[in-house]
This record gives sequence, structure tokens and C-alpha cells, in this order.
Amino acid sequence: MNLSLAFLRGVPAAIVTVILAIEGALFYLAPTKEVIPSPPPLRSFPSNVGPWKMQREFEIDPETVTFLKADDTLSRAYAGPGGPLTLFVGFFKSQRGGVTPHSPKICLPGAGWTPEESRIVTVSVPGIPSGAIPVNRYIVSHGEDRSLVLYWYVTAHYSMADEYYSKIVLMKEGLLHRRSDEAIFRVITPIAGDEAAAETRAMAFIREAYPPLRQQIWAQ
Repeated sequence: MNLSLAFLRGVPAAIVTVILAIEGALFYLAPTKEVIPSPPPLRSFPSNVGPWKMQREFEIDPETVTFLKADDTLSRAYAGPGGPLTLFVGFFKSQRGGVTPHSPKICLPGAGWTPEESRIVTVSVPGIPSGAIPVNRYIVSHGEDRSLVLYWYVTAHYSMADEYYSKIVLMKEGLLHRRSDEAIFRVITPIAGDEAAAETRAMAFIREAYPPLRQQIWAQ
């Protein structure tokens, strides 16, 4: 079965629905107002990061903007040691209205990419409090092209890979900090026969780009 359909029809989707319902009820019953952040626009992020040079900044078409419902996005192509890659960040200031990041495991198959394998790996990232982050390692193919996708979710106080756990974290953010802001980070790089080289390249980029991006969004 197509992974996207399996997700939509499976038990995990029902669990997420219940979690979101509980979260919404708790959030609205709490007495104080939600904290809505106002970080600088993502486009103000520096074009070059360490040895990585921006090659192109993509304009997201109106149809995709309507579908994503993100408050701010960043979509760029970079070139650096070992080859090219793309970075996407979608930031959501509030999820009280039911707006939430879309999983690449749904979006990429819908765009014609075939999923091959998926697991969670840890990326060491100097310069952040935890020192490391869990990310989804997702391999997809389209005809003869294969790509490695690394993606993860971030709130003001947590980083996580699991889509379902992120909903539990969002409940904690709402109850403890009166926040529901969240971002999804996604890095895609082509696999030219060597998965290990693609993974090394993508992780090296994350180590350079993630700390300053995280600081820009959640400095306040």
C-alpha cells in the first residue's frame, strides 16, 4: 500500500486526531493567552553558511502556499563540499486553528516520489543545548533518480523526528509555555550511487545551518 495512504488510514492517524483534540481542549480551557512569536523573516537568513553557498532561492507557488498554511517559509538550493542539496523550512506561529506541518512522508509520494526506506538517526550538532538532534532518514526515488531526505520538527524547547511524538510535545509546550509554534526542517540531497556520501553531506550541512536558523527563529 502507498505509504501516504497507509498513514492516512492507519491507527497512527487516529492517535494523532485524539491527541490534537485533547491538546485543543486543554489549550482553550487554560486561562492565559497564547504566546505568539514574531521572529525575523526566514529570508533574512544569510545566503551562505560556512562552506555552503546559496545557488538559488525558490519562490513557492500560491497553490503550495495555500496547501502548507505556514506563516513563513524558506526554500533554497545550496552547493558545497560533496555536491548540491536543498533546504526547506516551514514555520507555524500558532496551531490553535488546526494548522500543522505536513509530513514529507505524505507530500513526497504525492509529488511522484516512491519511498524506499525510512528510519530515525541522530545528528550531532555543536552549538545547540542538546548537542544532537533526532532526524528522519528517508530515501525516495523517482525513475532513476534517488534522493536522501533528512527532516525533523522543532518547537521553542524541543527537537524531534517522530510525527506523533511531536503532537505530544506540542501539548507540553501549550500547557507549560502557552505556545504552539513549530517548524519543520527538511534537507534533500541526491544519491549518486553512494548513500553514505549523501548522508555525510546532508549532516555536515545541518551542523552548519541548523544552529543559526534555530537561533533566528527562537532567539526571543
